[in-house]
Amino acid sequence: MRNLPRYKECFVCGKNNPIGLNITFKTDGKIVFVNLKLKKEYCGFKNRIHGGILSTIIDEAMGWACSVKTKRLYYTIELNIKFKKAALPNEQLIVEAEFIKEKHYICASKGIIKNAKGDILIIASGKYYPIEESEEKSIFAMLHHEPEDNKPVTKEDL
Repeated sequence: MRNLPRYKECFVCGKNNPIGLNITFKTDGKIVFVNLKLKKEYCGFKNRIHGGILSTIIDEAMGWACSVKTKRLYYTIELNIKFKKAALPNEQLIVEAEFIKEKHYICASKGIIKNAKGDILIIASGKYYPIEESEEKSIFAMLHHEPEDNKPVTKEDL
């Protein structure tokens, strides 16, 4: 299991974003994982984590699943979410995402968010379009390893 790169200002993974989630995604080379607890500040209705926050997390995990498989970076072009059960503040959440296929440059992935009891809270799928190779170099330059080691992030780190 290894940590995936991060971007310091990102809402999802950025350590320097004061309102961000500060998530470090991990991978075994096939599946992207994260275990986390979300604070009450991320609630919509009382005692319910906002669906947009959960959607953002699963979207990010599924995008990384495509990157792990293909060694490319992606933009989201389609996101499908089925909310099955509410996520509660300070509840242990387990996020898992994996690559499904790539066809005509479009990468497809799927993911779930479940609680520690194994209850499925979200089932998701997404489609992702690769960032132009000419742009990738500048994006890689903004990423860093976790823990930080001052080495540049490359495609091999995905």
